[in-house]
Amino acid sequence: MCGSMLVIRLNKVTSTQDFAEAISNMLFEDFLVIAEEQTKARGRLGRSWYSPKGGLWFTYVKKNFKTEEIQLSSLKVAVAVLDVLRKFVDAKIRWPNDIVVNDKKIAGILIEAKTYEEDIKLADLFIGAGIDILIKEFPSDLNATSLYLEIGKEVELNIDEVIGKIEEHLKLDNRKIIDIVNQYLSIKDREVTLKGENWEKRCKALFVDYMGRLVTECGIYEVEEIYRVEVSH
Repeated sequence: MCGSMLVIRLNKVTSTQDFAEAISNMLFEDFLVIAEEQTKARGRLGRSWYSPKGGLWFTYVKKNFKTEEIQLSSLKVAVAVLDVLRKFVDAKIRWPNDIVVNDKKIAGILIEAKTYEEDIKLADLFIGAGIDILIKEFPSDLNATSLYLEIGKEVELNIDEVIGKIEEHLKLDNRKIIDIVNQYLSIKDREVTLKGENWEKRCKALFVDYMGRLVTECGIYEVEEIYRVEVSH
């Protein structure tokens, strides 16, 4: 899958996403940036992302991506990563962009896009992903886990397989993707705390609709409205 594509491998970088965005206008074909370690990785809304050695940290850049397909691309990539991880663990999706095992984050997705000035119907799509594989310890303030911690042995993830799954799922019908999301939704029918800008609500999460929005007992929420979703205990 990656054989004919430009792959940039880095020992250490601030963020594969930042690096990819910095060089993207110099390249005209899809490319992949992989790092062994990130020092200033970021997730949604600029949140920091713990990414030492022991994980698969990458940004996959797709050129000439249709702007109209960006909206659900995050969920499609999440399902692709879920597909890879479920061979090892009972992984689920925590809307909108995290993969969890027993409510502990094991992978995250960051989707960003830059439309073309000459044609706003097309964009560079930056698919950032981080998967905790061999990490044996996390900071105490992080509710996270890794494949190693879950199954007690070292495993390897093939980047070709991961990219292949992403390609496969980006082509799937939107409704089929949402059906899979709801099948593996970690917060389905559970009390959650929704946090937005200067507000917080607690209510039962129900399902994700076909527009990718979270439907709850206290309303329907767009991805952009929600800063964080936490399971209430």
